Amino acid sequence: MKRLQLEDLSKQLGYSKTLISMVLNGKADQYGISKKTQAIVLDAVSKLDYTPNKFAKALRTGKSNFIGLIVADISNPFYSTIAKNIEGTLFDRGYNLMVCSTDEDEEREKKLIDMMINQQGVDGIILASTFKNADYFNNPRFTKTPLVFIDRILPLFNGNFVVTDNYGGSKEITEALIKKGCKKILCLSITPSYISTIDDRIKGYTDSVEKHNLNLSDEFIVPINFNKIQEDTLSALKKMFFMHPDIDAIYTLNNNLASATLKALKDKSISSYYDKVQLACFDDIELFNLVDKPILSVSQPVDDIGRNATLLTLDIIDGKKENKSMIVLPTSLIVR
Repeated sequence: MKRLQLEDLSKQLGYSKTLISMVLNGKADQYGISKKTQAIVLDAVSKLDYTPNKFAKALRTGKSNFIGLIVADISNPFYSTIAKNIEGTLFDRGYNLMVCSTDEDEEREKKLIDMMINQQGVDGIILASTFKNADYFNNPRFTKTPLVFIDRILPLFNGNFVVTDNYGGSKEITEALIKKGCKKILCLSITPSYISTIDDRIKGYTDSVEKHNLNLSDEFIVPINFNKIQEDTLSALKKMFFMHPDIDAIYTLNNNLASATLKALKDKSISSYYDKVQLACFDDIELFNLVDKPILSVSQPVDDIGRNATLLTLDIIDGKKENKSMIVLPTSLIVR
């Protein structure tokens, strides 16, 4: 069945498309359109089941009422929870959300940004960027499309950011491991290691280790390939347990690494370490409440990240915010 268009309404009612549009957009009184005419238009819309085309509306109003969200991996519970919160906050404000994943690929991120701006005409973009520096974003076109960065900071870039205290949270959880008596703490990192969150978490770990003179070499920080988490984690643990059988703690820098570690420790080649090592993770997910092993974790305020990023984006769109904002949210330690 053919979708009823604004032009069809105009022909059937004998009113101009402009007049009908004013009524549908709540501007009839402003332009002196009589109550009788308004009633005729609204009655026809109700009977004919007319639904305004959002993209046609965007051409008239200059706004699409769509916000783009670009993250590294939407399957990651951290990002999916943030996306859900953003979507709920936007829905309450009459906006819709478009979500995409980059898989930590800069070229893919460029294409997604171009698609959102040039093809979809989003009003703003919230993103956890995988870029190493801000060169790409120093472009005049981004003055027209507001950008709000979440989770990650781009060095030397004066932008809008909503992040958590990655350094402080990482230092706190490492200190907690040390207070538990752990001396050989293996840190599983993830690529790309230049991402600010990973860099800050490594610094928090190393500063605590050095503070307590644990004398752990750089080999205790093991990078895991983002695209091969399961196999790389198992391989890394086998190698490190062989070289350092006295490892007493494993600190993973995100929840995907923690899940891979739990699975790897069930492998018969290293399963004897399952009950011997303390596990810690920078992130907190429901899985940790279900496994038969207490996991120390850092909880990030994912709801606050989503809400703050959304409200900041909408304020910029509405002209309520002009200065660049840096919002740093605290983490909390979860002891099981």
